[in-house]
Amino acid sequence: MPAQSALPSYHIRPGRGWLNDPNGMTYRDGRWHVFYQHNPAAAVHGDIHWGHVSSDDLATWTPHPVAFGPTPDGPDRAGCWSGVFVPDSFRGANEVSDSGVSDSEVSDSGAQALVAYSAVSDETAHSTTVLRRALDSSPSSTLDEWSEPWVVATTPEADEVAQMRDPFLFTFGGRRWALHGAGLTDGSPAVLLFGCDDPDAWTYEGLWFTGAGALGAELLGRFPADIWECPQLVLGDDSDDSDGRAVLVLATQHHGSLDDVVAVVGDLEPSSDDPTRPAFNAAAFERLDLGDACYAPQFAEDPTGSWHLGWVRQSDVPADPSDPDADLVAGCLTLPRRIGVVGDHVVVTRAQELDALLSGDSRALAAGGHELPSACVVRTTGGTLGWPGGVIDLPPVPVEVWVDGEVVEVYPVLGATPPGSASAPDTPRVPATYRRVGATWRLDVPTDDTAWLELVALGGAD
Repeated sequence: MPAQSALPSYHIRPGRGWLNDPNGMTYRDGRWHVFYQHNPAAAVHGDIHWGHVSSDDLATWTPHPVAFGPTPDGPDRAGCWSGVFVPDSFRGANEVSDSGVSDSEVSDSGAQALVAYSAVSDETAHSTTVLRRALDSSPSSTLDEWSEPWVVATTPEADEVAQMRDPFLFTFGGRRWALHGAGLTDGSPAVLLFGCDDPDAWTYEGLWFTGAGALGAELLGRFPADIWECPQLVLGDDSDDSDGRAVLVLATQHHGSLDDVVAVVGDLEPSSDDPTRPAFNAAAFERLDLGDACYAPQFAEDPTGSWHLGWVRQSDVPADPSDPDADLVAGCLTLPRRIGVVGDHVVVTRAQELDALLSGDSRALAAGGHELPSACVVRTTGGTLGWPGGVIDLPPVPVEVWVDGEVVEVYPVLGATPPGSASAPDTPRVPATYRRVGATWRLDVPTDDTAWLELVALGGAD
């Protein structure tokens, strides 16, 4: 049986099976809900369902039953792939196509609960976009039971689109819109735009973002891709931490390899030929995570602003023939994060709500090497983080290192040294996520320095 002695304990993960992209994230009636790509039967990618957890504090998570899975002979018979919770602004209580909904079955916002996702019908990964409706959308709903899916969009025949996936929904100019990640027949990636004036019959509006132009060529030169997956659009205004900018987030897939997550900072403006149609004017781009394990993040809104999580990647963990019923697990999600924009740069921090995980049991770590507990937070400046197979150099600025079994997330303490300041021009603005299967971790504190270690209180995520 494969050894799984260092599984995460406070990150979101299933008790058994496979997890990849976060899906359907929403803050609804006082709870944060996170769905995710899930194979409940085995720790390998296949037969994708939607798993589900929720939280009342964004720190500890309650598991729910599997939300739904492939529909026999349905549009998603080969898998319920990535998608989003439909914003309340898209549909009201009376806008239903497949069945009626009473006033008692809607949330405090007055909208029914819907999700949109890529429905895969065969092994080619050809997809349509479908909706499902929660059978109970009342304020007390646990969002555990869902309708059958119905198709609202198909892969367009125009513009040489070869693959389409992963819808993201937003409003602009008083209208409803959807983005999709795509790959074109010439091997280049794209983001597609759909109009959703009729929520049940979306219309293809054309290529919305591509590698055209000098900035696009530079983007593809640094981050090659033949498909952009899981496009996300973070819309800021002058009252929040986004400085009125917009951020287009792209997960880059190249020749089947899941590589990087790129944040493209720019401005969302009315199109020159139609003021109700959005146009994205890109200004700059950079990585959203500096490690090697984070992919396909999803963004949603709550009363504080934008929050997001990403997939902490892990390869398949096939069952051992000698113990086929073992509860093997592959994959977890990052800790919840917040995003802001300063000029042309994104700034990502861990959610302050995670303070609820801190135990108050802390101690100083003198210069030298220290074996770290499996669930802790270390505050240090510089040094290295080692595991039996190698070493990670920590930046020479104050950071928080969140250790959870074989997963670590490194967050710059931005208030201590402003990003790009004269004293530390290379201060990171975003976290770094790493996973080393089965690893235990060792911190080497620099000479003449002191780190602080605090234990994490367990018992929330699994």
